Amino acid sequence: GLSSVLGSINFICTLYTAFVDNFISRSSILLWSYLFTSILLLLTIPVLAAAITMLLFDRNFGSAFFDPLGGGDPILFQHMFWFFGHPEVYVLILPGFGMISHVCSNLGCSYDTFGFYGLLFAMFSIVCLGSVVWGHHMFTVGLDVKTAVFFSSVTMIIGVPTGIKVFSWLYMILNSRVSLREPVFWWVLSFIVLFTIGGVTGIILSACVLDNI
Repeated sequence: GLSSVLGSINFICTLYTAFVDNFISRSSILLWSYLFTSILLLLTIPVLAAAITMLLFDRNFGSAFFDPLGGGDPILFQHMFWFFGHPEVYVLILPGFGMISHVCSNLGCSYDTFGFYGLLFAMFSIVCLGSVVWGHHMFTVGLDVKTAVFFSSVTMIIGVPTGIKVFSWLYMILNSRVSLREPVFWWVLSFIVLFTIGGVTGIILSACVLDNI
């Protein structure tokens, strides 16, 4: 956890310096994806560290953060874990988004990524929304209806910026001059197809009412 926090600070400072001094760096969607990933790690890792520390104290030093016999709440650990655990998904995929965007723009032999600001704000939206949907992992623990509906709705909304990215990638591929014999074309297309299938199933599974059937 400490190495991730320090690495994130390093990336943020380095990218900030690059963006201030170099206009070309500001136009790289790949570098922006690294920045958003670092910010997400910096916000969520301390919560996981706190949860693990509290659990350690409960097991070895007699505290009762998560022990109901001492006034604690075992569900609190799930909240703290998933507050880190779900954004971690985006920590893993955001650099991939940046990489695919970078490859698609190069396939079109263009220095300007199509829909650059759309892709940029889509990643920003994913970071913001992805940080407040951890509760969709906890629909079966007894969340009240309003809370479950909130987590379910926001999870579905994440499909909007994700869809923006998918259609931007498809536009760049369809308007590129790359040959169908090129392996990189099929690599990008395979990613988009698999990611779209997974995303559609994810939207369906985000419906909290399915847990009551």
